[in-house]
Amino acid sequence: MMSTIPAPPIPLGEIEDLLRRLRPRLKHILASFRIPYADAEDLLQDVLVAAFCKWDSIHNKDAWLVGALRNTCAVYWKRQRRNRIDGVEIEMLESLSEPLPPAQERDELRWDLDAAAGSLCRRHRTVLWLRFGLGLSTDEIAARTGYNHSSIRKLTCRSVARLQRELNCPPARRAGPKPA
Repeated sequence: MMSTIPAPPIPLGEIEDLLRRLRPRLKHILASFRIPYADAEDLLQDVLVAAFCKWDSIHNKDAWLVGALRNTCAVYWKRQRRNRIDGVEIEMLESLSEPLPPAQERDELRWDLDAAAGSLCRRHRTVLWLRFGLGLSTDEIAARTGYNHSSIRKLTCRSVARLQRELNCPPARRAGPKPA
């Protein structure tokens, strides 16, 4: 026969008092992150469920709830940005895209791009090739390169910015190829 350990009493009164006290701060956090109303309720409920599960181990409940809501809001917007990028249907984009330029023109552009990319360090060239040459996702790039998943997007942006700077500077001032 299995014996069950009785669950600790639910601190509903304490939770209600805490929410009454923190309501203005929580509203301010949600407003400062510009979370839509329907999503704000969901985020707050997620934070409250997490707090309820860890209730006995939380020492400073006010600070924990405020911090957890801030982190949850930040994660919400990171997911929204990623979903916007990943959520676009490829077929729709292809139907909206312009016709391809002639092969010779494409080849010339690729040669110019390769020459400019040759001046970047190996790390930047690798990330650019994996992302735009092979079309890999940030997770796939992180797995292949061994970099942290969260740093791939930043590294890609930096690589593109350096490549743009290289392409915008006059040919006489361009740096030569970087060593591997």
